[in-house]
Amino acid sequence: MKKNTQITNLSIESAGLPKDPKLVIAEYIWNGFDAKATEVDIVIDSNELGYINSIGISDNGEGIVFDTLPYSFGNFLDSVKKNSIRRSSYTRGKKGKGRFSFSLFATRAIWNTIVKEEGVLKTYRIQIDRDSKEQYDVSESTRIENQKTGTQVRLEGVFGLNSSYLESKEFIDFMAQEFGWFLYLNRDLDYTIRINGAILIYDHLIQETDLLSWTLYSPEEGPSYTFHVNYIRWNQQIGDRYYYYLRNSDKREIAKVLSSFNNNAIDFHHSVYVTSDFFDAFEQEDISISTDVNLFTGKEKQVVYRNLLAELRDFLDRKQKKYVRENAVAVKLSELEKKGFLPGYGQTDNDKKRKETLLALLQEIYIIDPRIFFGVKTDLIRTYLGFLDLLLQTEKSTDILTILEKAIPLSDKERSRIKQILIPHNTLKKGAI
Repeated sequence: MKKNTQITNLSIESAGLPKDPKLVIAEYIWNGFDAKATEVDIVIDSNELGYINSIGISDNGEGIVFDTLPYSFGNFLDSVKKNSIRRSSYTRGKKGKGRFSFSLFATRAIWNTIVKEEGVLKTYRIQIDRDSKEQYDVSESTRIENQKTGTQVRLEGVFGLNSSYLESKEFIDFMAQEFGWFLYLNRDLDYTIRINGAILIYDHLIQETDLLSWTLYSPEEGPSYTFHVNYIRWNQQIGDRYYYYLRNSDKREIAKVLSSFNNNAIDFHHSVYVTSDFFDAFEQEDISISTDVNLFTGKEKQVVYRNLLAELRDFLDRKQKKYVRENAVAVKLSELEKKGFLPGYGQTDNDKKRKETLLALLQEIYIIDPRIFFGVKTDLIRTYLGFLDLLLQTEKSTDILTILEKAIPLSDKERSRIKQILIPHNTLKKGAI
């Protein structure tokens, strides 16, 4: 049975569909996880020359409910998922583009789905052709037995794409980058992705891990709660922003909260997974995405949750500063020098000492706040560094610490390290006079 969408074929083509095959495949994988799948299998049917007959993406999710087709297939840039809980890792696609993205490299997409409705298993087929995406064809729904729910989308008439690309390291690495954080989130629930039967591995993306447990107490002698914290630093950007993923005792995410380190100043790619029975009594809608409002109805749980977020921020702040000190600061200082941002220095002992002091000071400032040079025009950077250098040449150089304290919060250790840089320099300068 032919059914019409609410948009034209031309409008779909101009609506910003993915331009890269690996993004298209990722869209269909996410659709499977959106449908509560735990397993997604990609099968590339090709010959020895690399010609692709078809690409199949199947999942063991809940299937596509027949009555939702007017919304899930009939409307474009709209989806039944758009009203889902915000900031959930289990609902990714919300604009309905995924079902049309096959047109980048295939002439048709065919969905075969099995869904349980009112305790009865039913199956039916949906087809969309590349040249007439304003229509979709739906078969009659048929009752079946002894099957499991799930959906397979089969992409046929593949063109401009060779199987070697879908088997390449580039493709596999992208999939690991896109889904590794999600598979790790659900590692205890046996979530897997297979590509031609091989399980997608993402361990090589993990640069650093840390496991620890915190016990936080409710006020006024209330109950205590244990939080198991799993920190990961990835060696490259991942397919999600940087979150605290909150999981209940069943190891399932009930909410995700943005960490306070979502900036592009450095390559500090991280995820923090927090598991506790503290979250067992709550659904996703109970935890607001804003940390500035009351999150729970009980005051005691509000206090515990705020204390947890404060502990997480402090922990991640220490991890970032460790990462910057060990990895990023040397790169940044070298970049400043290579681009000519530093003041001009001669070869005299005094000039060498001035440069050494400025670099040591910049190192500490950058570790404290790596965003200091991010988004700043080059002329302003040269000006800032020039003023710092001039101030270091006066008896007021120790006032730099006072200026910094007004601009960025400093811990006692950070304040002490900056003093150690400024005071010896100031003493040496007075002695030379």
